[in-house]
Amino acid sequence: MAALPFSELRQQKQRTALVPKSAGQLRAEHDRIVARVRLLLNVTIALALAGFAAIVWLPFSPVPAEFRFGAQEVLGVAVFAGCLFVLHERTELMLRLYNFEPVEQTTQGELRALLHRVPEGASYQSALAADNRTFVTGEIEAIRERAEAFLPKTLPAEDGNGET
Repeated sequence: MAALPFSELRQQKQRTALVPKSAGQLRAEHDRIVARVRLLLNVTIALALAGFAAIVWLPFSPVPAEFRFGAQEVLGVAVFAGCLFVLHERTELMLRLYNFEPVEQTTQGELRALLHRVPEGASYQSALAADNRTFVTGEIEAIRERAEAFLPKTLPAEDGNGET
């Protein structure tokens, strides 16, 4: 079975109308992510403290002396790897927080120009104006993708059949 080209896959993707989230929805999603980030930071700190306590306790444990140093090394690496994994998950969530930042003024102009190509672009802009907010960075890709779906056909002079 032959693989479909990327352009064909993009065309098959169902196009949904652009509907902006309200400022309240954006704030609730932002607060939910921040709460999750705090939880993951607390888990990272607890894991690090528990690992440190286990490493410090190991020399005083009944574990044979031949295995203590190796066990401390293995435990240290495992705790370090666990903390890195949890911090990575936390960082991924932190990076998504930028989706809620207002867009720069120059990008706002570009997004407004892109929305002029989309049938529901005017209603999208009026919904933002009614909610008294500007574009946020999380909306950029959705607007660009939707505008690409409505690219105008090339003009006859651009087809290469132009007369000179």
